Amino acid sequence: MIEAYIIRKLRAVNERLVTLSDKFDYKGESVFQSKIFLVGVSIFISVLLWAFVALDGNSDAARTVSADIKYINLPRGFSIYAPTRKVELRIVGKINMLSSVQASDIVAEVDLANLQAGKYNLPIRLEAPSFARIRSWQPSVAEVEIYRHVERTLTITPKTEGTAPEGMVVSSVKLDPDSAVISGPENEVLAVQGLEAVVPLDKLDADGKMRAQVVFKTAAETSPAVPVQQSRRLSVSPTETNAVVAFENEIVGERIPVKVSVVGQPQEGLQVESIKVIPDSVSIRGRSTAVKKMQSLVLPPVDISGLDQNIQLMIPMQPAEIDPDVEITGTDRARVEIRLSKKMGVKTFTNVPLIVEGAEPGKEWKVSPHSVSVTIEGPQIAIDTLGGSSVAPCELYIDVSNIVSKQMELPVLVKNLKKDFQVVQIEPEQILATVVDEQ
Repeated sequence: MIEAYIIRKLRAVNERLVTLSDKFDYKGESVFQSKIFLVGVSIFISVLLWAFVALDGNSDAARTVSADIKYINLPRGFSIYAPTRKVELRIVGKINMLSSVQASDIVAEVDLANLQAGKYNLPIRLEAPSFARIRSWQPSVAEVEIYRHVERTLTITPKTEGTAPEGMVVSSVKLDPDSAVISGPENEVLAVQGLEAVVPLDKLDADGKMRAQVVFKTAAETSPAVPVQQSRRLSVSPTETNAVVAFENEIVGERIPVKVSVVGQPQEGLQVESIKVIPDSVSIRGRSTAVKKMQSLVLPPVDISGLDQNIQLMIPMQPAEIDPDVEITGTDRARVEIRLSKKMGVKTFTNVPLIVEGAEPGKEWKVSPHSVSVTIEGPQIAIDTLGGSSVAPCELYIDVSNIVSKQMELPVLVKNLKKDFQVVQIEPEQILATVVDEQ
């Protein structure tokens, strides 16, 4: 402040000297270039500076100073939370004295003597050097919370995040250290349910190691884990721990269907109607990659060559192929029921003639068409013994009894169908019957 004032005065003197040098000339040279004049100017400036310091140094001035607040006389066993850490003071005094004032020369104290736990707005006691006067300060009071300070030792529980490598699971997580000390307000310390070390699996080094951050959880179920560094009044030591993660093959359980196949052919004319396995499913367990590949448990095939009747048999629950990393749990045998049925076949007969039955004496009927096709189903052996395509194992007819109309569509009926056969289809199913006019 004083130095700037002196510089302004010197600039004013210099400008005045330049103006005078333009007016005078000594033997063709500027009078101000002579040695005598320069010495005189030096003496003049010295006297001028002495006079300025002697006269202006005693004038009043103002200055702003920032000072740290000290909190004193805190009762034993308590701690404080005080967001107000500094105070801004406006001090006045002589210029030459104020320039030397430092922040450390200001006393700013808040007295906590005889206070109990709670929140307070306390006055700030200020003291400046004797040559300075305090005109104003901000803030006018300090916000303080006093609380009982406690410590508590808690075990750190590892918490993994992310997914393990394919086919692997986390077998163990070791922490060093495995406990930490939390300290702070009594109610907040007691509200902490535990400490966790968050271990992101994708950030492990090649040896499965990393420095894990310690977090804590509060009693509120909706509160997420909060890093201890984010708590304003709770502290923990240490804030990090060394984590070592070990992996092992993932073992999973699954239930899959049991299947069995057959080889060979049963006796001629017979076929396999159904194959039933009891139990029809089984539990397996093993490495996840191996278990996921098994869609079913296939038992060794059963030979039914020449079989002529239904059978039941017990077979070991040992599949033809199984991954060595998979094991079967539960029963060690399966019951297989094989049911046979006659092998069926179908045959279509064409141009099968129609018979008219129930005609009244003297009344003649004409049918259109005169023949139909019929499809017969039966045992394949019996089907194979049937004759030509027009010799069906049954008779087809229409019944015109009690028909008064001269023309009508009538259904095709079946009679004398041989044993073990059944009619599957008749084409067409109805024919047109017309009375022939008498001559």
